[in-house]
Amino acid sequence: MVKGGSMLNTCPVSNLGELKLRIPCDRPSQEAEITCHQTYRCLSQVLGLPPGRPATTAVPLPNITLFANGQNTPFASCLVIWQACQGMTQRPYQVWQTAGEFRVWEYQGSSGRLRYRLPQALGDGGWDMRVIVMHLLLAACVTQRDRPWEEDVVINDQLIAEFLGWHQRKDLNRLQKLLLLEAWMRQASALEVEVFWQQRGPIPAVHLPFAPLWLVRPTYHVATAKDGSTYLSGLSFQVRAGPWATYFLQRHQARPKTAYYQYGWLPRSLPAKIMQLWKRYPGSVVLLLHLLFQSRVRQEPLTKVATLLKLIYGDQAVQQAWHQAELRRKLITTWELDLYPLFDYGFRPLFREDCYPRAIQPDWFTAQELPDDPEEAFHYWVNRPPEAKMNSKQKWLQLFNAAICLEEFPADWPMNFRPKWKKTPAKPRSRPAVGHPITGALVRQARLQQHLSQRQLAALLHKSQSWLRDIEAGRYSLKPKDVALLQTVLPNLAGTPAG
Repeated sequence: MVKGGSMLNTCPVSNLGELKLRIPCDRPSQEAEITCHQTYRCLSQVLGLPPGRPATTAVPLPNITLFANGQNTPFASCLVIWQACQGMTQRPYQVWQTAGEFRVWEYQGSSGRLRYRLPQALGDGGWDMRVIVMHLLLAACVTQRDRPWEEDVVINDQLIAEFLGWHQRKDLNRLQKLLLLEAWMRQASALEVEVFWQQRGPIPAVHLPFAPLWLVRPTYHVATAKDGSTYLSGLSFQVRAGPWATYFLQRHQARPKTAYYQYGWLPRSLPAKIMQLWKRYPGSVVLLLHLLFQSRVRQEPLTKVATLLKLIYGDQAVQQAWHQAELRRKLITTWELDLYPLFDYGFRPLFREDCYPRAIQPDWFTAQELPDDPEEAFHYWVNRPPEAKMNSKQKWLQLFNAAICLEEFPADWPMNFRPKWKKTPAKPRSRPAVGHPITGALVRQARLQQHLSQRQLAALLHKSQSWLRDIEAGRYSLKPKDVALLQTVLPNLAGTPAG
């Protein structure tokens, strides 16, 4: 441990090399270094937080810029990173086998095989699912270097906190945040991968032995309080990509097709969303990761529910659900709860009646159709047709053959995630009728004059009631083609006075 700025004890550190702890000495030009095996415990016990607002010391500035366009940033999206993130989600079907001093997990795909391993000590104690965000951060950092396996990336705790969206979090003090960041970075750098990749066209096959995904060298910046005690005031990291990047992140060799350069776009809002959902909705995190990494190759707007059920809960659980009613009901309920954060995040429409029958849509989704107006809500319940009751086996069968539909996405998700089938030749845009601009309030007024409920008007328009509800509430603006469609059903909409 450290006392008075001198080194009293050293011990080896696995996976990270030597951990440097900066301690101020009597002479400013000198600096003592210590190494410690259980870094988190040492720091939390020795370095307390001084009273009042602690002073901060200067830490190295990052030599990269993330989210330069304000919405998203490039990141390495190859299968090596994809499966590393999936492995950290700790799904029940992901079995980590014991192999000596390590725990090993394997992914077998059509293009090759990936084997991941973690130290046995780390695996026994479990790892934090939020380490996924560290992998995404480092995958975004290394894309900003031409040769990321040789060139260092410098980041600090301020950049990481901004990446996580921690600027509004008040339940943790600065020392607690620093210790969490240090622990997550240490866990991320402990993961190693072995790559067996087949030849694909002119790109040769490759075998890369076990090596860390990330080579991380941390520096712990320590300040001295007025009473003479020391405390952790900042963190900085020097990061390089592991050997996998020489094959999957080769910017210059991708053009002559002697290696891969596989990258996607990381939305700015996603890390904070994962930090928000990881504990209560781990299945939602799996879905978001799937959509993120599929964004580079995705073309179709429909995704089979059966595929997503197996991805989140595993083949074995899905097969057992066909024969065990209790497990079947549990999976259905969990699936519906895991979908809600996606809808709340901005993925639309999610449920389309032609591919996801209304009878099996979640209650939280059908409740969106309930009108805000009490009188309209009364008519909604009175005129609502009775729904046929079905048992869990019937609902499971329909669910297994259903598909979710994604046509609209959060604003900062990359444009190349839009399905290609929606790209149609440009048509002359019709203009709305001359007069007062058509707003959601005018649509509602015209609908009430025709004595139509939201449900009835949506059916006449061949639109979902949630779409009409959003239009009337002003959450969506009307396009010229939508105005033309509404005017075919609501002739009194054109020229309706405001009021």
